[in-house]
Amino acid sequence: MKKSENMKKLFFLCFLIIYAFSKILIVNSYDQKDQCGIPQLNGFLSLMYEQKFSPTDFDIFFLNARVTTKENLKQKAAKILKNIDKYQYVVTFDDAAFQLIAIPASKLHKTVFFSGINIPFHTYQKKYNLNKQFFGGVYEKLHIKEVLTTFNKINKINKIAILYNKGVGELVKNQIVNELKSTNFQNSLLLVECQNVKELKNKINDINNNKSITLFIPLTLSLTENNKKIPFYKLKDIYLEKIKKPDIGINMTFVKMGFLGFGGVDFFAMGKSTAKIMLNYTKTKKLHIINAPKAYYYINVNRAKHIDFKLPEWFIKNYVKELVW
Repeated sequence: MKKSENMKKLFFLCFLIIYAFSKILIVNSYDQKDQCGIPQLNGFLSLMYEQKFSPTDFDIFFLNARVTTKENLKQKAAKILKNIDKYQYVVTFDDAAFQLIAIPASKLHKTVFFSGINIPFHTYQKKYNLNKQFFGGVYEKLHIKEVLTTFNKINKINKIAILYNKGVGELVKNQIVNELKSTNFQNSLLLVECQNVKELKNKINDINNNKSITLFIPLTLSLTENNKKIPFYKLKDIYLEKIKKPDIGINMTFVKMGFLGFGGVDFFAMGKSTAKIMLNYTKTKKLHIINAPKAYYYINVNRAKHIDFKLPEWFIKNYVKELVW
């Protein structure tokens, strides 16, 4: 009897050791250079490393969803999910990874932490019958009304051109439209859909020459050229060379890529917030779903000079978090 009890204790102890040291799965929707996914990943890891986690505690995958076919994405996801039992927690960045990995993982009773979804969680919850007790994370609220209100004080807004393509670009476009419902900017939006690089170039010329358009928002996050998908960071120079108008760059990475940027959410802070939610859960077993932290204002000074965008002293003093040269 005593031997049997000791065996049970030993088994239980082994189980606790294995569980305590099981890895954390991280799945990024896009690639290792992506302007949205990488800042979130870096923010998440920065706090986790501060809390004495090490790189060996994580298995990190990149779906490269911007340029990968749906069929190949499903195959990649299936390979990852095949080994899901070895992970204690699942972390996903952006909607593709949430849909392909987080949702099925939650159905297997895995605790999921997410950052950067553009579709509200309650919409996912209703569509896929999700159990909220398995989810914590950060919804990518863009705070676009606040950003445009501030811009309007500097330069009166007439029309806002939103360049977007099918997929994530359309998701973000829809999110902007929804955030601006019943606001003064609702009727200012000019929705410009593009599906290939040639079309983008033509429509960019139209936008640059249209005096009624005050600013633009670049959401063509990938486009086709010669039957090949091109990611956004390879498209950016088309915008920067052709358009002489200010932009809302959505997040800080756009500023570092050369865009004016102006205002947007801090993707690094979003990733860090997701890490905070996870670390809190390990102590309290309570999960939280929150909006992205408030909008921040970043300005690429060289771009501002190039397009002759004046930066009032009150704006720099009271709003700008960082000037990038």
